[in-house]
Amino acid sequence: MRQAAIFDMDGVLVNSEPETLKQRQGYFDSLGLHVTEAQSTAMLGGNLADIWPQLLPGRPKSDYAQLQAGYVTYKHTHPFDYQAILLPTVVETFDWLKGHDFKVAIASASDREFIDLMLQQTGLARDVDVITSGRDFAESKPNPAVYNAALKALQLAPEQAIAVEDSTVGIKAAKAAGLYTFAVPIHDTRFSADQSLADQRINQVADIEPFLLAD
Repeated sequence: MRQAAIFDMDGVLVNSEPETLKQRQGYFDSLGLHVTEAQSTAMLGGNLADIWPQLLPGRPKSDYAQLQAGYVTYKHTHPFDYQAILLPTVVETFDWLKGHDFKVAIASASDREFIDLMLQQTGLARDVDVITSGRDFAESKPNPAVYNAALKALQLAPEQAIAVEDSTVGIKAAKAAGLYTFAVPIHDTRFSADQSLADQRINQVADIEPFLLAD
């Protein structure tokens, strides 16, 4: 029997991909780094810290660390309004999960401070039991470490939880952790993802409720 739902953040709980695209492009522009929109969209779903070697191959690790530190500073000075980009049915679904005694976890590639900011701005913090950030591990998604850590913190086996994802790398990570995985739609037509590995596609996060009731 399922006892928990584990959610990705970006694209699942908040429609942040367009904002992330603008934010990253602004930072690239500030560096004088030419990155096409196609390259930027292909990066979404992962943490930029893991992508610098692809953008600027052959640099010392210290260069990538400096670039990432600059990006974190840029994000602080160009923050999102998470309440404005919160997706439909998310608040209701989290409240429903808690009302039916399900645990709720966030397993995101984003930095922990921005996960916390999203939860505070949207009021979702009250319903969340566990948070894991891809930045706490040597490898982010599609490596399953962030999901394995969430399961460990929840003290559950993979078959006792579900995952809700949108990106290709996120779905791969959830499946590699052994989780039954739902895929929500990509909300911006500029972005695409291969969701074929997901166990079930749904229209919105609330669509997990009948599955959990029937389990």
